[in-house]
Amino acid sequence: MTAKVVTGVAVVAVVAVAAGATGVAVAQSGGSDDRDRATVVRVIDGDTIDADVNGEIQRVRLLNVDTPETKHPEKPVQCLGPEATAFLEELLAPGEQIELVYDVERTDRYDRTLAGVYKDDSLINADVAEAGLGVAVLYEPNDRFYPEVLEAQERAEEAGKGLHDAAVECTVPALAEALPPLEDLPAAIPADAAGVAAALAAAAPVIAAGEALGAALDLVESGGHVVLSRAYGGLAPELRKRSDVALPAAVAYQQELLAKEAELAEEARVAAEKAAQEKLAAEKAAAEKKAAEERAVAEQKAAEERAAEEARQAEQDRAAEAERQEAEAERQADRARERENARQAERNHSNERQPETPRRQPPSNSGYGTDADFPGYTGPRCYAPGGQAWKPC
Repeated sequence: MTAKVVTGVAVVAVVAVAAGATGVAVAQSGGSDDRDRATVVRVIDGDTIDADVNGEIQRVRLLNVDTPETKHPEKPVQCLGPEATAFLEELLAPGEQIELVYDVERTDRYDRTLAGVYKDDSLINADVAEAGLGVAVLYEPNDRFYPEVLEAQERAEEAGKGLHDAAVECTVPALAEALPPLEDLPAAIPADAAGVAAALAAAAPVIAAGEALGAALDLVESGGHVVLSRAYGGLAPELRKRSDVALPAAVAYQQELLAKEAELAEEARVAAEKAAQEKLAAEKAAAEKKAAEERAVAEQKAAEERAAEEARQAEQDRAAEAERQEAEAERQADRARERENARQAERNHSNERQPETPRRQPPSNSGYGTDADFPGYTGPRCYAPGGQAWKPC
């Protein structure tokens, strides 16, 4: 099958015209052999189920609708893919009866059965699109359900459901809404670090949103992501213009901020280094001053200790000298006593040897006498006639 991308209104018109021109063929496709009753076995993803058809389990691919991938071997889980699967699981519980309605080609290259799935006369293919969880796709020649699915998709767009809901973070409308206007950024590069940090914080979401939106738009415009291309093809040109203006401007602004941040960081580093050097110098001066004060205190203490020691030594010397002098005085006294005793002994010994001398008579009444009568007198003498006796004059 060949994929054909056609805008919604044009396709509806083309299909309607084709149906009118080939009414016989359409009527023939609606015969009894173009449908089967089946029982739901399980839901595979948002647009694929397994069903029991006449006792045979068949993999059924819903025609003319595509939902985000959840189980593709080469693609990550896509935005709202799990939600699309959960939605289909709510619609088609195992054991429920459904009707499979076929188109021109009944199987695809993967041998899946291609069908419109009806439950209670409701086309499940369109129900998925109307919930905003799938998009209308046209793979010729199977176009039987395309108009109804496309109309459902357009109703979802108008209602802002699912893939068209800006409140769902992964959708392109949400990415576009998350792209802040450039007017939100400061008009000039701040001069201080706090201002630069705040400006970088303000620029970051603009850049992140711009990059995310740009990546999504790449998928939309490349056609490589069918769901995105069909869901947002009409929005892409306007969003691309906005992204192409906002993202480069925000990135350039961020580069200027980063340069300013580096400049301020260098200034801060130099200032910090200078402050550290000044602090180190101050600490060194304080340490030297403290050391000098401690040396002065130590020297003062040593001097006081030396003085105290000298005083103690002097006191000891004085005490020793006094003791020596006292001992010397005792020795001299002892020697004096010894000499006196020796003299006394000598006198005693001399008295023992000499005869007893006559008792000296006192001087005569005239007052004259001899030297013995006036012991120790050294003054002038007055002699009696004859010159033998004298008396003090």
